[in-house]
Amino acid sequence: MDFSTDEVNFFKQLFSERQSEVNLHTIAVQTQIPSGLAAILSQSSLTLLAQGEGYKLWIPLHLELDEFGGFKPNLGTPEVIDINGYDRSWRVNTPIDVTLWDQADKLLVDILSLSSTGLMVSMQGVSYPRESLFGKVLTLRLPNQPRVELELEPVRVNSHIFAAKFKCLGHGQESIKKFLFNLHRSRNADLYRSIGLAP
Repeated sequence: MDFSTDEVNFFKQLFSERQSEVNLHTIAVQTQIPSGLAAILSQSSLTLLAQGEGYKLWIPLHLELDEFGGFKPNLGTPEVIDINGYDRSWRVNTPIDVTLWDQADKLLVDILSLSSTGLMVSMQGVSYPRESLFGKVLTLRLPNQPRVELELEPVRVNSHIFAAKFKCLGHGQESIKKFLFNLHRSRNADLYRSIGLAP
């Protein structure tokens, strides 16, 4: 079988050690997000949803622009929702080592429950008026988290028990969410191990 001159040249080129300049192509890929879309996405509040074994995890997603104009995802602390209605997983009852302080001293209240937006306390046997808790900055101390400065607003009062929602000052909301998520994760280790988020 005889090869044509073109076929012989093709095989020579194919098996030669140095590539000819004809075959050297450079492809440059640049990804750039249009400025209008980048402005919208960088200011958006996005949430990822993960679901499994009776719980939903609502995971905040914040997109930040990096130095090259690309997006860098930042995942926040998940909020845990029980989809069966058995457990108020976003709230912890009688949290251990969680205390409430005013400017000077630990307040003699028992924290009955804590969520990322409010708390319920018992003021049985307390000598100061309930009003002393409102209208001033208090400090919530959580284990393994930075102190959280907050202001309470009463929601419901029943004898010596009152419920209040709070406004966190600074980045306190994230500290409370981390505390609640870590507590839920430690109490449900098998669930989190099955999805790769073991404590």
